[in-house]
Amino acid sequence: MLRLYTKRIGETWYSVALEDGKVMATNFASNEKDASQHFLKSIRYNAPFETVDKPDEKADDLFKVMSAILEGKDVSFNFELDLSRLPKITRRILEVMSLIPTGYVTTYGGLAKVVGTGPRVAGHACATNPFAPIVPCHRVVASDLSLGGYAGGLKLKWKILQKENRGYKDVSNVKLEGKVLPLFPTSHLKPPP
Repeated sequence: MLRLYTKRIGETWYSVALEDGKVMATNFASNEKDASQHFLKSIRYNAPFETVDKPDEKADDLFKVMSAILEGKDVSFNFELDLSRLPKITRRILEVMSLIPTGYVTTYGGLAKVVGTGPRVAGHACATNPFAPIVPCHRVVASDLSLGGYAGGLKLKWKILQKENRGYKDVSNVKLEGKVLPLFPTSHLKPPP
């Protein structure tokens, strides 16, 4: 049975679903209702669940990591994310997205090229990411380095990316199975209108 936890840290509400020690979904929002509604879309249809008021140690660790990510901090973690219910292409996109380091972004097209699909498929995987912000979909932007889209709104995406700005100037690359994922410093981004 899924165990759902919700916690407020500062002005942000965080949600976590755990089952048998695995992370089934994570989410955040500016209010409890939005965190819960979006979050429930990320779990299996008709999955039995219980809402737990007091977080266990793993849920509390997840809340701390999620909060640190949104504050722009460098974090390391070793949570087992359950990707098994997702389509193979979505799993691959999320795995590659997880490699984007703090201070950098990539484009939907760059992500799609590495995975072997189209930019819209990569965009859909970002929009339906069940592990935000653990899997950093906020670090994927449009080809012209404008922000593209974001479930939490472009102002929030901009705010998170500005906190992650490390002052890097040079474009970098990650080599994956003979393909190159371009990484652009957050300082190259175009602000939202």
